[in-house]
Order: sequence, then structure tokens, then C-alpha cells
Amino acid sequence: MPGTTRRRSSRGRLLLFAAVLLAPLPFGPLAAAQPGGPGEARRREDARAHFQRGIALRDQERWADALTEFQTSRSLFMTLNGTTNAAACLIQLERYLEAIELYESALNDFSERLKGEDKRDILLVVKLLYNAVGTIGIAGAEPGATLLLDGLSRGELPLGAPLRVPRGLHTVRVVKAGYQPFEQRLDVDGGETVQVTARLIRLKETGTLEIAEPTRDGPDARPIRLARDAESIDGREERGPRRTPRWLAEVSAAAPLIVSFGGDAPTGCVEPCSKPLGSGVSLIAHGGYGINHLSFGVSAGYLGIQQAVRGRIATLEAAGGASYSVRVDDTTALRGALLGAWVGYSSGERLLLHARLGAGGLFGAVAASRTSARASASGALSFGPLERSAAARFVYVAPEVRAGVRLARRVELTLGLEVPLLIAVPRPASSQQVFVDTAAGVDHAASAWFPGGPLTAPLFPLFIPALSARYDFY
Repeated sequence: MPGTTRRRSSRGRLLLFAAVLLAPLPFGPLAAAQPGGPGEARRREDARAHFQRGIALRDQERWADALTEFQTSRSLFMTLNGTTNAAACLIQLERYLEAIELYESALNDFSERLKGEDKRDILLVVKLLYNAVGTIGIAGAEPGATLLLDGLSRGELPLGAPLRVPRGLHTVRVVKAGYQPFEQRLDVDGGETVQVTARLIRLKETGTLEIAEPTRDGPDARPIRLARDAESIDGREERGPRRTPRWLAEVSAAAPLIVSFGGDAPTGCVEPCSKPLGSGVSLIAHGGYGINHLSFGVSAGYLGIQQAVRGRIATLEAAGGASYSVRVDDTTALRGALLGAWVGYSSGERLLLHARLGAGGLFGAVAASRTSARASASGALSFGPLERSAAARFVYVAPEVRAGVRLARRVELTLGLEVPLLIAVPRPASSQQVFVDTAAGVDHAASAWFPGGPLTAPLFPLFIPALSARYDFY
């Protein structure tokens, strides 16, 4: 329309142009089958008046009001121009499905009068409108199941033809007594046909709840409370909605912490010795299967962690049976691969809470490095670094709790804390004596050494805060 500033897509401008061509001003001829009788002239005049008011409102771009007038005119007398003008208003209101129905009605009701260019123009508009709507086809559903589209019933399956829908997001739900409901959310584009396979899963046990209403204030009257999804009656324990069985995959990135490895490194740690928390990095992948709130699976990943003890007192042995106390800096590192299994429980739909118990093995190595303490007094023995190592095999039991949010139907993000208890089998130890160059002399001894010993305690805990991302394969 001249003077309008409304933005339209090229498809919308073409639809509007075609609609205006099909909406001439004259009231136009009647449909072939119209009621006759004494009141026919009166109804015709009323229909004409509503039609003229609709034209005036259409020119003002008051599309909803104009549509009301054209529909009222059509209810009194059906005319070609009343029908096409009503369809043009529906296009402006983006009610394309209804516009298609009106144009197809015009082609049917006025087939004898529509010839040449008029019929071709209507067919062109209908073709353009088909590109502005999509269709949904339903397959695989149980015969007799009820189809709901965006919450409204669209009849029983199977359908005679695919459903026409406006482009955009739609929710398809298929229900039948004795079967688990099927639901899927679709994004349908204009001119696109989306096929949905709605296979229903038969419930193992079904029943019918019959409630007979007693007389008000009767002695047998008592409230019956039904939770959504038929989960609670008479205060019995409620259950949340059942979840669809699914495969799942999860990746966790963590920064493990350790208070102490044990072994001989922490002994002799007195002032001015310092023993800060050890730290490291861990990356673990979990895969599994979930049934309702329970899940189970396997895990694999990498763990690396180390801790330094600064300025502790260690015993240095020398030839002749002499021994000396020296201050040293010790660093212990554990690195290895994790393999295990787990079982978990989940609750919540939007806000999530998970508990998991894992068990498995860690296979790697423990390495210990020792140097003379940096803060040693002047003239004290200086050496290092001296290296010791041993293979490490641990079994672990790991309780874990996590909380987070569901970002989408299949995606969730959680923060958690896992506390694995590592049990050495066997305890990693080095029997090798590490010799120290004593050229500066320890009472002028020719040689001295640190004796071998265990590198870790037989068992010790880790504390692993982790960020996890999970994807469910429904």
C-alpha cells in the first residue's frame, strides 16, 4: 500500500501484490448455491454494507477489523470478492493456513465463473502460500492413537494426509491408553515436509482408576490426591515423571588436590618446613546408560598430581655406620591412567543433583625428586636433584556429588566434588640407595647416601573438584 513503512520480505511483498490483484472493489457475483426467499434482498444489502465497510478498513490497513466485516458479509451472501478480500486480510495477519482454505473455497464455489487470468492468479497465490507453510507427516504410530499438535487435538491416527502447519516451532504429541506418550518438538520451515516416526512403547502394567463421589460430609468421604502423571494417591509416596531410557556421555575437567602422599616425604616436617597442598590436572570421560533416575557405566581418563615438601629433615647415612640430619626439598608426583566403572542416581528436571559411586584402578608411576633445601645454613651440604621412581598400581573407591543445570533437553552442565580413596597394590617403593657426592665432606666421609623406602602411604585420599558436561542420547 502507498505510504506504508511496514517491512516485508520479498515473499511477503509478492503475496500481498497477488492478493491485491484478487481483491477488486465491486461486491461481485454470488456463489451458485445461495438461499432465496423474501428476505434475500435484505440480506444482500446487509452483505454489501459489510463488504464496503471491510474495503474501507482494508484501505486503512486495519486487517483484523476488515477481516471481521468480510467474514460477516460472506456469512450473509457468499461472493468471490468477499472471499478473496478475506483471504488477503488473513495473509496480512500471517494466518496462511486459513488463507489457503479460503482460496481453495473460492476455486471450488466459483469454479464456473473463474476462467483465464482470474483462476491463474488464484492458483499462483495458493502456490506461494504453500511455500509459506510446512507439513508434518506422522508414521509408525499405533492405529487409533490421538494426535495433538501444539496442545490441540487433530484427530486419530493414521491421518489421511500430512498436516499443514505454519512455519516455526511445533510440538507433536501422540497418546493412547496403555502406551507411553510420544512427544517431539519440531522446527518446520516454509515449503518443508517433516516426517515424524511416533512409535509408542507399551506399558508393562496399566489400570483404570475409578473414583466414586460419596455424599458430602458422609462418613466414608475422604480426599484423594492425584499428582501429575498419576504418581500419588492418599498421601502415598510421590514419584516424579519417568525418564526415557537413554545412553549418555560425559566429560569432566578437574584440578585434583592432595593433602599428603604419605611415604617418608612428610616425616620430619617441622619448622621451618612447609607442606602446601599438592595439585594437578585430570580429564575423565564417562559413558553409560540411564534408566529413569538410575544410571551406570564405565569411565576412563588421565590423572596427574604432585606435591612439594620444603625444608624437611631427612637422614643421610655415611660409611662406617654414621648418620646425619640434613634439610631437603622433596617433590613427589603421581601420574597415570584411570579405568573404572560407576553407578549413579539423579534427581531434578531443570536444577539437577547427581550422586555417583565409582570404583576402578589407576595405572602409572610415582616419581620423587630431592634436592638440598634452599634455606640451608651456610656451609651445609649442597646436592641434587636426586631422582627415584617406582611403578604405581592403585585401586580406588570414589564417591561423588554434583549439582548443575540442564541447558537443553539433552545437555547439562554440573559442578561437583569427587573424593577417591587410593589403595596401593602393592605400595610403591624404591629400594635403591641414592648416593650423594660429599666432596665438600660430611665429616670428610668418602660417600653418603639416602636409603630407599616407600614413596607413598598404603592409602590416601584425593579431593577432585570438577566441571562436567553431559549429553543424553534419547
